[in-house]
Amino acid sequence: MKTLNLTQQQIEAIEYSSNLVVLACPGSGKTTVMKEKIRKSIPTLLSHQGVIAMTFTKKASAELKKRCKSNGFITKQSFFGTIDSFCLEEVIYPFLSHLWGGHPNKCKIITELGDPQKNFFKQPYMAPTLDNIINDEIGFTTLYKQNFLWIDSLAGLALYILEKCTAAVRYIKAKYKFIFIDEYQDSSRAQHELFMKFIEIGLIGTAVGDVDQSIYQFRGSDPKCIEELKANSLFKFLTIDQNHRSHISIINYASRLLNPAYPTEPCEEIRIFRGVLSGNPTQAAKKISELIKRITSSHESVNYSDIAILAYRTSSLNSIARGLELDYRLYTDTPLEKIETPEAALIRDILAFRFGKITTMQEIFDLHFAYSNLSKGNLLKIRKILLEFKNLELSQVRNRTVEILALSGVESDCHSELEALTLTLGSENYIKNFIPILTNEVQLMTLHKSKGLEFHTVFHIDLDDWSFPYREYTGSWDDPPVYPQYKQDLNLHYVGITRAKEYCLLIQTTKRFNKQGAEKNTQPSDFLMLPHLETLYKNF
Repeated sequence: MKTLNLTQQQIEAIEYSSNLVVLACPGSGKTTVMKEKIRKSIPTLLSHQGVIAMTFTKKASAELKKRCKSNGFITKQSFFGTIDSFCLEEVIYPFLSHLWGGHPNKCKIITELGDPQKNFFKQPYMAPTLDNIINDEIGFTTLYKQNFLWIDSLAGLALYILEKCTAAVRYIKAKYKFIFIDEYQDSSRAQHELFMKFIEIGLIGTAVGDVDQSIYQFRGSDPKCIEELKANSLFKFLTIDQNHRSHISIINYASRLLNPAYPTEPCEEIRIFRGVLSGNPTQAAKKISELIKRITSSHESVNYSDIAILAYRTSSLNSIARGLELDYRLYTDTPLEKIETPEAALIRDILAFRFGKITTMQEIFDLHFAYSNLSKGNLLKIRKILLEFKNLELSQVRNRTVEILALSGVESDCHSELEALTLTLGSENYIKNFIPILTNEVQLMTLHKSKGLEFHTVFHIDLDDWSFPYREYTGSWDDPPVYPQYKQDLNLHYVGITRAKEYCLLIQTTKRFNKQGAEKNTQPSDFLMLPHLETLYKNF
């Protein structure tokens, strides 16, 4: 353990063997803690047992699995994946038919309810809980009988099954002894209740998160859940608060942003800067280009790809991109990313394999077929098709992808996904999302997309009033400003700042474009007016 250079906080979290909730700040090495706890737990299990390791993205789960299996470590029958994929593969597909009949594995996973489907239910739901499903069982069973499973209901539905089906509980208890969940602050109430059910039936749980990085409340996450775990006597509460990523001046600024009483650490150099750039974002991009060139020329090992421009609004990134005098990579949502079905995720990863962002075919199998009930023959045919993918002409990609979907048994239900694939393949900008980043490309992305990443230098734009934090028009320009999601936007600002390792530049432009595309004068963002941040930055 000493060879890993672990801190005392990390060691304490790894060594603790019962239910645990860990609050981990950005750059604190929480993935290392998760990996070491998992690897410490697995040798205590029988060969037919494993752990549940759940994250919120397939990419994060694949990375955790890779790190856990490094150096030939055997993870036995462990599950690595998203919460939704666990609910489907280990609870809903094998056991929902015990309660509602039918064939759940033949259902189409939908991300949104259409107008007819909304009418099945007594009321609108964002992320239905167990109580919602029990009280509106006719609505949910009607949806199921039409061969649909709604992705936002999977956690609540899995809990419903565990409450009603003793065979499901026996299966989970026999196979799994530990459960680990990362990014717990992004859990919905239904996902939290499901986690607590696993604890109730005897699994030992570890939840890792940071309430200050809660940025997804608009889609149903509830940061109160992790606070409830902290207060729960069944759990020990530990903190890992040493940021090993960012320069101390950046840590001071970010920490004081959230806590005006934060006792800052002494530092010899301030590396967080504020600047007001003339013009709109397109015009300001010329100055940003000059600054980036200056940074890379004075730091020999820093490439353009080590530098990110982060914004709250995609429209601001588009404006910046038009004026940049450097090569760049703008990460935009492709039509496929707007469809959150397993089939759309598979198609995205097939494209990433074709264009090089995913380097091995095995990664696709780990992400999408590790818990599949497909026949060996079909899996072999899928492998053969993927072997040809690297050399396929662009015109052949769609048809060969359709073949893979057909072998997976879902092609007939993928009309919207295939339409999105056609649109994606028809756009050079969309295709760039699946090509590995080049060292001469500055990275442009939204603050939400930056979560979990790190960069040598961050340029954080959109720091003007009405842009960020989101401000609501009340009907009169004379009214005091109203920021309906201030805390969530503050967390998002914090996430953006803490992506920076060495330098962070906070930028206001003197002009902005409103929703109608008209150019307007700006005032500083409320985040630049906070008095407790004075002395913690320099102007440029």
